[in-house]
Amino acid sequence: MSKDHFYFNRNDRIVALILLSVIIIVNIIRNPWNPPVPDDGVNSDTLVHVPDTFRRTVYIRDTVRRKWYVWDTVRVEVKSVRYTAKSRPPEPLDLNMADSTELVRLPGIGTATAMKIIRYRERLGGYTEITQLAEIDGLPDSLMKWFIITDTIPVSRIAVNKATLAELRRHPYIDFYQARAIVEFRNERGIIKSPEQLSFMEEFTAQDLIRLKPYLDFSQDQ
Repeated sequence: MSKDHFYFNRNDRIVALILLSVIIIVNIIRNPWNPPVPDDGVNSDTLVHVPDTFRRTVYIRDTVRRKWYVWDTVRVEVKSVRYTAKSRPPEPLDLNMADSTELVRLPGIGTATAMKIIRYRERLGGYTEITQLAEIDGLPDSLMKWFIITDTIPVSRIAVNKATLAELRRHPYIDFYQARAIVEFRNERGIIKSPEQLSFMEEFTAQDLIRLKPYLDFSQDQ
């Protein structure tokens, strides 16, 4: 009678083994076996930094036990950042004389904007009108009120009868076709004496010549 009570058929044994395997696997996952830690069982090359507001705790990993231990706590210093106060300047700045240090002190002008103003000034050879600032991408019109233009620094002029095609093309008001027209005219007819001669070229419009005139030097002894 007792023998029949404890007897398992084949299907029962399979189910029991499956259940036992599942229990063992779950137990291993939830409670991994941790062998004794040898003296060299710590991997000091792998560190994790857990940041805190003013302090940072450094953890070190035990590769054998697969656990993390507190290694050290260090103080993290936070440097304060001071920004230069910006206010309306006592008088407008000369657009052709202002350097980057002076420009960034103006409201609405950061380092990137200051460099744009200076680079475009170099490409032009100097500003002749405050409104030329509007030709710089991303520059708001409100910045124009901070500047004036004086005669202290004259603009750099292009030697029309001597400049190469590349030198002519470098100016923002002269495109490739206009530069080529000037060079071809010089090669075929000689020197160019005035802006009126450029007006006969189909590459130049009246507006082009108005913008270019302050930057052109037609001296014949170049």
